[in-house]
Amino acid sequence: MNDYVMRTIIPTFVSFFIAVVIGPKVIDLLRRLKAGQTEREEGLESHQKKTGTPTMGGIIFLIPFLIIGIFYGASHKEVIPVLILTFGFGLIGFLDDYIKVVRKHNLGLRAWQKILGQFVITVVFALYVQKFTDISLAMRVPFTAIALDFGFWNIPILFFIALGTANGTNFTDGVDGLCASVTAVVAGFFAVAAMHYMSTGAEVMSCAMMGALLGYLVYNVYPGKVMMGDTGSLAIGGFVTATAYVMNMPIFIVIVGFIYAFEVISVILQVSYFKLTHGKRIFRMAPIHHHFEKGGWSETKVVNVFTTITVLLCILAYAGL
Repeated sequence: MNDYVMRTIIPTFVSFFIAVVIGPKVIDLLRRLKAGQTEREEGLESHQKKTGTPTMGGIIFLIPFLIIGIFYGASHKEVIPVLILTFGFGLIGFLDDYIKVVRKHNLGLRAWQKILGQFVITVVFALYVQKFTDISLAMRVPFTAIALDFGFWNIPILFFIALGTANGTNFTDGVDGLCASVTAVVAGFFAVAAMHYMSTGAEVMSCAMMGALLGYLVYNVYPGKVMMGDTGSLAIGGFVTATAYVMNMPIFIVIVGFIYAFEVISVILQVSYFKLTHGKRIFRMAPIHHHFEKGGWSETKVVNVFTTITVLLCILAYAGL
């Protein structure tokens, strides 16, 4: 019982409590920095009222996540790799946010700078895993006992998965509470999977992320008082990728992270079709959550439906462990 409390109850409740306590202080700091969101004029009319809402709020859930990671890092081999990818990607997002909302340079980091940064962080993650742990980069295949190991190609595949997941979480962050709600469920799934595979470090960090996100949602549910920005959404992409990899479960991201993939694919389809047809669209607006908003769904309904879908898919993924 004591081990269970240390691995699950304490990380979840402590991270939740810290996020709730520091939330108002972080929001106040962001207001003083004038780190406000700027909504696109061509975007949804209902979103224009979000202009000026403090962004970079991912700091609220990343601080307790880091505290838990520091406390447990020395005794659990999976913790440091998860911290590397989460905070490495989060740093890239922070720099992008800072340039855009504090320095008031609308473009932020260039696309090539983001990709280069993510590539470097991914390589550091892979090297740490291979040199300092006994964790492999092999991938369990859901519903089978097969584990795929592509040797040299493991690292390019890792980068592709990390980049795709981070883009997915980034696009999912477009409605109050959506990315945090979906990811809290995904983190809960990883915690259960970690118990199944006896991956104690992944269990601790998944519980910590779940608790921290639930604490963040106190301030981010509609109408949100703060937005996570790229600081939070890219960090979440790093967390999902790293946690899946330390348990050899990156293929499971396709199932539990379906919403992330759905968001990315909707943008790719929309842009491609628009160019091919010289102006026609498949969706009312992309990413896909905006399509449903244009169709009359409230932000709350989008969050509820997308989160429910994630819960169901996590149950399906659990059957495939």
